[in-house]
Amino acid sequence: MKVIVIGCGKFGITISEYLNRQNHDVTVVDNNSEAFHSFNEDFTGKMVCGFGYDREVLEQAGITVADVLISCANNDSMNAVIASVAKNIYHVPTVIARMYDPVRARMFEAMGIYALSVTRLEVENIVEYLEDNKNWRVVRKLSNEDIQIVKARVSSGLEGTPVSELTVDDKIRLIALERHGNALFPQPDMVCECNDMLYLAVRRDCILQARELLKL
Repeated sequence: MKVIVIGCGKFGITISEYLNRQNHDVTVVDNNSEAFHSFNEDFTGKMVCGFGYDREVLEQAGITVADVLISCANNDSMNAVIASVAKNIYHVPTVIARMYDPVRARMFEAMGIYALSVTRLEVENIVEYLEDNKNWRVVRKLSNEDIQIVKARVSSGLEGTPVSELTVDDKIRLIALERHGNALFPQPDMVCECNDMLYLAVRRDCILQARELLKL
């Protein structure tokens, strides 16, 4: 996965180093270049100096192709802004924000942003959340990025759904699926089977609608 971590405090460094050891493509962002000296020598991730809410900085960090953004600055308002930009402007599939305020945390979770409160601020929490979200991944963004190719595993809630229901006008289109090791074009009489892997072309502004359609 392509992961962007905003903030090089103790937690930001810990999660960045962990994900880097798991062979994920990690980029860390901090406005203080001195913070980068705290990484272990074996850290091979990319480092970008700048403010995490700056779009130019985010684009330099690769947000247009990111699978995950984790904002763990030491300020709720900062994390709120960064998470909102990542989710609503760049449509990053998985956005995680650290929150000290439990009310704000609940509000963000209602918006599809995983808000990690300080009371559960452990690497294991994020790892567990990312594992749960392996059922969805943007595998390619085409040229102008208005169309994204999404790979999604059929959940138990989608099992038995006709594949014809997974195409919505010019917004979402099922283009292929994998079943028992075989790649197939969708046929009108097919229904989703548990653990099928679906490949869909999704318009960028319909990502949330696609996740709802797939019951993810």
